[in-house]
Amino acid sequence: MILRPARESDVEAMIDLAHWSWRSAFADAPEVFVRHWLAREFERDWYPKYWSEMTVAEEGGEILGLVQPTADEINGLWVDPVCHGQGVGSALLAEGERQISAAGFRRAWLSCSAFNPNGVRFYLARGYRQFRSETKDRTDGVVETMLFFERDLGGEVG
Repeated sequence: MILRPARESDVEAMIDLAHWSWRSAFADAPEVFVRHWLAREFERDWYPKYWSEMTVAEEGGEILGLVQPTADEINGLWVDPVCHGQGVGSALLAEGERQISAAGFRRAWLSCSAFNPNGVRFYLARGYRQFRSETKDRTDGVVETMLFFERDLGGEVG
């Protein structure tokens, strides 16, 4: 597996990966929430604009995951569900943190939906601590709790 900057030619594969990963992460979320989220096609607008900020994990020409560090935030981290537990997410998270640290920030933060318990466990196991939560009223009476996590990067660079 290699980590490399995303290319514009990766956009379609990254969109597909994000959809597949999102469906897996939110498998136990209320069905109306899932339908509404997928209908938005958010990634079709986002990835063509911001692909240049992303790093992908690739093996044998296949994109296994992606991370998007923005300022001091891990703004997105998605891994192909087939690759869960194989170190892809950990490598991408570490790379995002490295980029954040190299940009001069001493702390990384991110948000994760409570509808994604595997994501919550993943971040906690990698030294993140929850510092805030907020609820958001979603479609058809669904209330989503967003959890905010942070990790001190200290003086780590590289």
